[in-house]
Amino acid sequence: MEDAAMDGEFYEVQAPLSDVVSHFYHLHTPTVAEVVLKHLSPNFDMLMIFNFGTPVRYSFNDAALNTVPIERVAVIGPLKKMLNYELRPSTDVIIVNFTLNGFYRLFKIPVNELAPDEVIDPDILIDKTCFADLWARLAALPSTTDRIQLIEAYAASFTVENDAFAIPLLNGLAYFQNPAVQPVKAIAANAALSERTIQQRFQKFTGYSPKEILRFMRFKEVITQLINQKEKEIDLFELIEMHGYHDQSHLIKDFNHFLGTTPRKFLKNIAGKGFCVTRPGKHY
Repeated sequence: MEDAAMDGEFYEVQAPLSDVVSHFYHLHTPTVAEVVLKHLSPNFDMLMIFNFGTPVRYSFNDAALNTVPIERVAVIGPLKKMLNYELRPSTDVIIVNFTLNGFYRLFKIPVNELAPDEVIDPDILIDKTCFADLWARLAALPSTTDRIQLIEAYAASFTVENDAFAIPLLNGLAYFQNPAVQPVKAIAANAALSERTIQQRFQKFTGYSPKEILRFMRFKEVITQLINQKEKEIDLFELIEMHGYHDQSHLIKDFNHFLGTTPRKFLKNIAGKGFCVTRPGKHY
């Protein structure tokens, strides 16, 4: 869902790769176009970016755009803060959105070892030039569809099966949708494991804690409500009561944490002005 049209298209992913990659997104602009600033809401996904056009400047939350743009291939995530990015003429970017533990299955790297607010060259992660070589092959192809097919084939050839330690987490994801259940406690009981073990495994495979994702899921409901009623005056106390916040300070704290702004500034300066909430994930 998005509140303003983006310059691009979604590409679905077929099974079995759909257990690793949720979707692709092609972001593009014509050779003659205005420079615009877009904002992507946090989604806690791991993202891989292949850039074939103009370098893309970016930042997180309320920070100024980075002076070192994304030139070719980059990894971002888990995306826990709003991502700001600049679209200039001749933008041509393919974004790979990974599923819950899809990034781990491809890279075999504990995701909690990554810095979520940094853009990383994936070849540095694996100490090889695999993705630089892949980028060169992709750049030579004539169409976005051809490029996505090659990315799919490449990912499928290196993706491993689910780690046995991840299975109890995947089996218990429905608990995160039930407010009457404590997910970690329920998953631990089902798997005959300690709650601490479940928490550690969750961070290893996803890059965030169960507590963090529950906090984000509630905040995403707030953002969705505000976007859908953006023509109305904001009622902070209604949001607080409806979504289970303690008080106004508690709600504002989440806005600052995830978006780097306040609720009123969000509606005035960001919502409706290139702000996008990605399509719902498989589990949240």
